[in-house]
Amino acid sequence: MRCGIYVRVSTDEQRDKGYSIDSQLRMIKEYCEKNSYDIVDVYNDAGHSGKDLMRPEMQRLLKDIKSHKIEKIVAIKVDRLTRNNYDSFWLLNYCEEHNVKIELILEPYDVSTANGEMIFGMNLVFGQRERKEIGARTKRAMEEMALEKVHPAKAPYGYTRNSETGHLEIEPIEAQVVKRIFELYKNGTTIRGISNTLNEEKAYLRQGKWNSDKVYKILTNSIYIGTFAYGKTKRKAQDILYVENYCEPIIGKNTWNITRKRLEKNKHPNYGEHIHLFTGIVKCPNCGKIMSSTNSFKNSGKPNQKVYYHVTCNSPNCKSKGFHYNCNKIEAKLGRVLNELTRYMYDMDNEIIVCNSTKTKDIKDIEKAIEKLKMQEKKLVDLYLSSTLMLKLLIIKMILSREKLKT
Repeated sequence: MRCGIYVRVSTDEQRDKGYSIDSQLRMIKEYCEKNSYDIVDVYNDAGHSGKDLMRPEMQRLLKDIKSHKIEKIVAIKVDRLTRNNYDSFWLLNYCEEHNVKIELILEPYDVSTANGEMIFGMNLVFGQRERKEIGARTKRAMEEMALEKVHPAKAPYGYTRNSETGHLEIEPIEAQVVKRIFELYKNGTTIRGISNTLNEEKAYLRQGKWNSDKVYKILTNSIYIGTFAYGKTKRKAQDILYVENYCEPIIGKNTWNITRKRLEKNKHPNYGEHIHLFTGIVKCPNCGKIMSSTNSFKNSGKPNQKVYYHVTCNSPNCKSKGFHYNCNKIEAKLGRVLNELTRYMYDMDNEIIVCNSTKTKDIKDIEKAIEKLKMQEKKLVDLYLSSTLMLKLLIIKMILSREKLKT
């Protein structure tokens, strides 16, 4: 029988439980040899979490299942495949559809039977609970490190990380560049202009060249006033942990506040009374990149001052860089095109494509039903974890819930 070996381990699991890749491979290969299985391929997702199926080797395994390359998946335990209840039942059904069996050498039960599927589901409940506990422990440990001012990652530009204490310390050369970035922006230089200036001055950068993204990240990082925002990129705004006096600041709070106001002002392209209709829409006829909104003044500062709105290409390698296209003219031409399209549609017996309200309502009803079933499943798991529901009853109810989702 053609089989595929699936092995996976995360860093925490290898440290805590000893589920090393080598030990998994050794156990599974011995098992396959004993049972005369023909090993077709090995799928190794070392270092990947089991929270979902979006892993490189798991995705390759799913493709091989669909192409009938293998007839059996062999792993040591179900939590090696996934720790998520929904994904596990999906994988089980996917394998059944393609006549592929799942065999777990440390959990010897037949998942194709009713009892086997029940035990399979039971192990999933514990696996998912364990994954959440591991995540909670890791989160607490990282937060404790942040509160103790031990930097949990690579030092940001302008700082170095002390190898003994883990604290951030100012890097003098980089700190001067950081100060210059904030001063330039405070005095009115654009972010793109700052990156061009730094490249012209050959300002020190650890790797690559200065660009708008690198400058923006520095301008928006509160570490430069000594405040560390832990979880800034992965958490909701209300869940971010701010640690004051985390390290020695490079710039003053007055400079920080001034640049905040300017960033906020320039954050939205429609800031002010005029609405730039074509921001993020119109592409450069030469290079094809999205053009930026801008404006110019005639008789600036005088009572008869007039404002002209344009779109322009800022791509440094574009031949049309610096050319300005009048927004009013573009809007007038667009209006004529839209009017012609509208007249054409009405001339064709009002054959205007509209949304089918009945189908939309059906889709919404289905989405509500699926959401309701998911909520019921979550309540079942919560009841079990609080020891108010028998495990066997929980698994049966979860299987019934999955069957409803299929229909």
